[in-house]
Amino acid sequence: ETLIYAKFPQHDLGFRNLAVAGDEVAFRHRSENFGTPDDWLTKVKADVIFAFFGFNESFGGEAGLAKFKTDLDKFLKDTKAKTYGNNGSARLVLFSPIANEKLNDPNAPDPAANNARLKLYTAAMAEVAAANGVPFVDLYVISERLYAEAARRAQPLTFNSLHLTEAGNRALAPEIFRALFGEAAPKGKLEKLRAAVLDKNAEWRARYRTVDGYNVYGGRSKLEF
Repeated sequence: ETLIYAKFPQHDLGFRNLAVAGDEVAFRHRSENFGTPDDWLTKVKADVIFAFFGFNESFGGEAGLAKFKTDLDKFLKDTKAKTYGNNGSARLVLFSPIANEKLNDPNAPDPAANNARLKLYTAAMAEVAAANGVPFVDLYVISERLYAEAARRAQPLTFNSLHLTEAGNRALAPEIFRALFGEAAPKGKLEKLRAAVLDKNAEWRARYRTVDGYNVYGGRSKLEF
């Protein structure tokens, strides 16, 4: 996010993170009366949607692959057909999950089984994205390369093989930028800009991810005291 703001300061860009841990393309667990994904995309007037899916679904293995492809195909078609913002039909970029990192720690899990599934689901995502004319960023392959480079320095990029550390995010962000725009990410002193981005994101999270959504949106929200 910081890198994109730095590249395009002349545009009035706005980023809103609508994700919640565990989201799947066809299932998003939210509080009662929270609103549908379409409701929120309309509220934030989304023109470009970065869609990150596939990790949770990958635990379905080969047996779940056909349903995942069907669900993903429907999501892409439905979303592209809608207008949420002020610039016509929504534009999508689809991102695969990252790979799981092999850590040099005997207590860390072996990521081989997870990665075998993730490769299957990444390939399926690439296929469905191509069929729908949607740009696709293969974070699985990118992250594997970054892990290999980090291993040579004995500096892992995750703390549990699947969640990135700050160093991991700093390594991955420029790669995402390059995949999106075909050029190197901006360099220089971006600390103040990133601090502003983090502050804005904290304020947005407090609104979107309220501590007890059932009190704000759900059954208790209509109680009178």
